[in-house]
Amino acid sequence: MLKYKIYIIIIVAMCLFVGCGNSNTRQDDNEIQDAIHFAEYSGYWSCEGKSHEQILAEGGIELSCTITEDNQFSGTLFSQQEITERLATIEDISGKIEQAELYFDYTDDEWGNGGTLHIQFLSDSIYVEVLNDKNAAHGSDYGISGAFELIREKEDITENGIAVDSDYHSSWTEEEIISAVSERSQYYKASAYYSEIIDYWENVREVRDISNFIEPLFETDKKYYTKEEFENEPMLVIHLAKNEIYARHGYIFADKDLYNYFMGCIWYSPTCDTADFDDSTFNEYERANLEILADLDTY
Repeated sequence: MLKYKIYIIIIVAMCLFVGCGNSNTRQDDNEIQDAIHFAEYSGYWSCEGKSHEQILAEGGIELSCTITEDNQFSGTLFSQQEITERLATIEDISGKIEQAELYFDYTDDEWGNGGTLHIQFLSDSIYVEVLNDKNAAHGSDYGISGAFELIREKEDITENGIAVDSDYHSSWTEEEIISAVSERSQYYKASAYYSEIIDYWENVREVRDISNFIEPLFETDKKYYTKEEFENEPMLVIHLAKNEIYARHGYIFADKDLYNYFMGCIWYSPTCDTADFDDSTFNEYERANLEILADLDTY
């Protein structure tokens, strides 16, 4: 009988020990989760760190994302096939990161395919896997599928260390313009301003073609504007109009949303770093209009 009681005591002690071990493990997991600053993962990620321009030229996968301090994720997954050059996109990916991972259900990758994105945040990469694939009714092989590990994108740089793109010229053919718009559109969509500025162009300016990609909002370099001419404009438009003056001169924006917005405009060519920029390049129209817009801009 004594032996039986001893066995019972040993078994209970072992159960308690194991239980405590699991509790500590869960606590350690929570501490690790709290220690990771997922906001630092905001940015652009791709296979082999390819730049967006390289993906457009060679094919590949790109994840652009913004993550807030409370681990709220929003982003876009973009893919281009190397041979066919067909594009696929999963937009408006959103959710809260839990235990260093995120699940997101989608119904269309622009080819009618659906599934669940499983996104895992590793120490120096992001692993993305498509689960529960649901192929489109037409049975296309195009779209986004499989699994891939992404690292931070490397910038295309010139000998001066500044990312640049070919300058837009008014003499470009329609085919060249459409090609440039297609290449730049992913930047435009990655900007937080995308939905609001598209709505403005379509419903206020009543422009529903690609003019928003090839024309600035205002001709602030060619005419004087009055304060009254801007008073009825949305605050975002005033903010962009002010920065448009800098963008015309190749100013490279540190703010990612401004950078993406102007990179989506084919007339913009980022050629001058912030430290090297000299506002003496502004003409008399730009100086006068900048003064008005800077006073109105509270965005």
